[in-house]
Amino acid sequence: MEQINNFFKKMFYRTVALGAVSIRWVLFFMAFIMFYDVVMRYLFNSPTVWAQETCEYMMVFLTFIGLAEIQKQKAHIRMDYLYTRFPQSLRRGMDLFFHFLVALFALLIFSTSLRMTLLAFQYGSRSNSLMETPLFLMYAIIPLGFILLLMQCLIDIVKSIKSLLGVDSGKDYKS
Repeated sequence: MEQINNFFKKMFYRTVALGAVSIRWVLFFMAFIMFYDVVMRYLFNSPTVWAQETCEYMMVFLTFIGLAEIQKQKAHIRMDYLYTRFPQSLRRGMDLFFHFLVALFALLIFSTSLRMTLLAFQYGSRSNSLMETPLFLMYAIIPLGFILLLMQCLIDIVKSIKSLLGVDSGKDYKS
């Protein structure tokens, strides 16, 4: 059972790592597209019709695909002033509580955004621009990002419970 658990955990972390690498490339291409649009608009008086919409979709990708990696690195904004003054056991309990809250939030957004994506697919919704991008493609990024976040939160919940029970002696725990 432990081997299966480790296999899925390894595959999940590889997926998150692939997302992190893709974010870097998307950010690079987004900067290039914006630079190209500025040059075309202001130097050649020939603005593009696709650059802004493409960059907006790239920004959505950056935001939602990066959620799990940020959670994994414990890089979300946290108020450390009071947190660091609490005893270690209380901090571990607070972490568990907040992991549950984030998991609940991720589950709620996942289910809502998945319904929105399926409706956009069912009705063939397209953007109101010259590109007429199928919206279900862009909407699908949101449930994907939140299911990855939910999975990372479940891993963090298990780590927090093990840490509270003293099973792992805190080897994977970062406060």
